[in-house]
Amino acid sequence: MNIQQLKETSIALRKDQSTQSIDPPKGPVYVVIRDWEARNSNQLSIKKGEKLEIKEERTNGWWLARSLDTDQEGRVHISDIKKDEESELSTLESLELFHYAMTENVDIPKIKEIKMRSNVERASLFLSLIKQDSVLLDQLRKKGHGKPKAIRWYDDGVQLTSPSLIQCQEVVSLLTYKHRDIVIKESSPDIVCDLLPVLLQNEKVEYLTIQDTQLTQDCISSLCNLLANNKSLLDFYLTTCSVDDKAVADITNVLQTHNNTLLGLVFFNNPHITSVSAQSLSELIINNSTLTRLQITGTSISSDGILIILQSLTINKSIKLYLDMKDKDTCTTYHDYNIIKDRNN
Repeated sequence: MNIQQLKETSIALRKDQSTQSIDPPKGPVYVVIRDWEARNSNQLSIKKGEKLEIKEERTNGWWLARSLDTDQEGRVHISDIKKDEESELSTLESLELFHYAMTENVDIPKIKEIKMRSNVERASLFLSLIKQDSVLLDQLRKKGHGKPKAIRWYDDGVQLTSPSLIQCQEVVSLLTYKHRDIVIKESSPDIVCDLLPVLLQNEKVEYLTIQDTQLTQDCISSLCNLLANNKSLLDFYLTTCSVDDKAVADITNVLQTHNNTLLGLVFFNNPHITSVSAQSLSELIINNSTLTRLQITGTSISSDGILIILQSLTINKSIKLYLDMKDKDTCTTYHDYNIIKDRNN
């Protein structure tokens, strides 16, 4: 199914739903699975069993919700809620289920019949079918929601999990000014190399995460060339990406000499980073005046390497450094710890 067909389907579904006697919810409905107390004015206190209308879905997991009991709004975390399978279908869920049913090998006779019809007919017939057949709807929800989505759109960005080249091209064509947060997970090095130039040349992208992806030296080289000219990226996360000391040296070098806009840099769960990287990271802290947050957790940097990095905090007095709990004793026994303790987490 190409992009134009998806757009036509979305329009058809909206038109068909607008004629239903019962209006669908404006947003998807979720049910609270555990009590949670708000910790600031932006968050929403919730009770187990309470139903919420989701008004905004963000890539960081904190979604804007409205309580259907109290009418209050605030942020809730996705770990405390789950999809209400008994709720009315939203337009978005209808489109997602339709896309799943039409593109996957769904062994349901009625779905197979609909696949034989024209594209516009498919949308209308599919919506009528799932409105009338609650058993079939439940089947599709379980199958579709249980399958990890290669492309997951949020209000502020998109997450790509093991995407194909065609899926990447579709995503790139649909990116708008509001899609500032991009997450790439479980991808191949070739896909990352193809995606990075498009994403980092897009002045709208401010947050980039690459996760559970093996980055080759070619990927790192491409990344460094792009970081040298990028003026929009604010936070960059490399999580479980087989990043090694050579990659750290290349990335820190370009951030010292060519990039003055990145604020946050995260190396998480990259055990191939050793104490060899301590000097590169220390020089980055000393020479980059823009960076305000540096996280180095889940690496193989020894206590001696951590001490080298800590010394740089006495020179750069604005950056915050995030380390593992195993490094706590090394930090607290450092002779200048009192000077840097407020910036060492």
